[in-house]
Amino acid sequence: MTHRQTFRRRRSLALALIVAWAAGTTLPAPRAAALPMYASRMGATCNTCHVDPNGGGIRNEFGFAYLRNRHATEPEERWSSVTVDPKLNEWITLGMDLRVLYYASHVNGGSTIGTSTFFPMQGQVNVAVMPHQHLTLVASHGMVVDEPGFPYGYVAREIYGMIEGLPAGIYGRIGRFRIPFGLRQDDHTSFVRRDYLPYDSQKPDAGLEVGRIGTQLFAQFSFTDGTTPFNERAQTVAAKIGRASKRYQSGLSGFHRYSDASGDRFDRWALYASTTLGRLTLLAEAGAGTNRVAGEIRNMEAAFAEADYRLMRGLNLRAKWDYFDFDRGSSAGRRWRLTGEADVNPMPFVEMKLSYRHYENVAGVDQEYLALFYFPF
Repeated sequence: MTHRQTFRRRRSLALALIVAWAAGTTLPAPRAAALPMYASRMGATCNTCHVDPNGGGIRNEFGFAYLRNRHATEPEERWSSVTVDPKLNEWITLGMDLRVLYYASHVNGGSTIGTSTFFPMQGQVNVAVMPHQHLTLVASHGMVVDEPGFPYGYVAREIYGMIEGLPAGIYGRIGRFRIPFGLRQDDHTSFVRRDYLPYDSQKPDAGLEVGRIGTQLFAQFSFTDGTTPFNERAQTVAAKIGRASKRYQSGLSGFHRYSDASGDRFDRWALYASTTLGRLTLLAEAGAGTNRVAGEIRNMEAAFAEADYRLMRGLNLRAKWDYFDFDRGSSAGRRWRLTGEADVNPMPFVEMKLSYRHYENVAGVDQEYLALFYFPF
């Protein structure tokens, strides 16, 4: 058996194991969220902690308390004096997320550091206005940093109105939001969130979404532009269905975009699952898709598997494997990455992520060292 055949067999086996786990795992989990790790520990959906049904962004009252308690439901006597409240009054809530990254790397096995830099990743102010219990208006503002940098000037992120309490528990929203597809990971460089998708998972799209989030089952559907407004007709749809419980969480996602201007088509699907066993949380996602661009068809696949161990409150250890193949008909597009991380949460609203990443692809071996400083509120 050749090395290439062995690699393909191992890759296929790994993807099959992830899909099998996602479809059938029933392992028990204790009750301890938008990070999938926290949602799994809670046995809850993302809207348990966030206004956005897809997770992320401004937090609701329970989510803010969970954050203040260093990702736990039980308060800490040490921080009992922290009584800050993001609610200005009964119908206006403020939030803020600040991230600064230190990044260093070796490229292609080099013995010296090729890159060493600080990078202001995020400076975002969030506002939620609730005129009454069935209507929420959300807007966020990306702050300005020195150029060149990120973001360049004013960045309008989520801007939407959401109506809840419709018949059968259905909600609807319209505006700019992140579409319902896959797990909303904190790591936007994960291959299933960056290289594999035909859109930027960090950026919202303009359109409408309808869905229903039950105590366990949920379903969401969106119809959006898929490109800048007035560029061409809106022909992008995405959907996600799934189950969230104390035993396990799983979901199936689909995405389709058609371009009037070029006739190109982009299709994706993904299956994910997670479960928690005591202090250990396991997450995985596998996806595949097809690009039809200029008459050429390219099939691709991506996956990740992650293990998180809660050593104590405020300290989480993580091991993660990422895989991506942008052309299943060729060996030139395969890459994989191993990540070791420590999440440190020494006090309320202060988090640090220390990471080491090892990449391998046909071009060589890369190594990255990261220290992310995060101030969520």
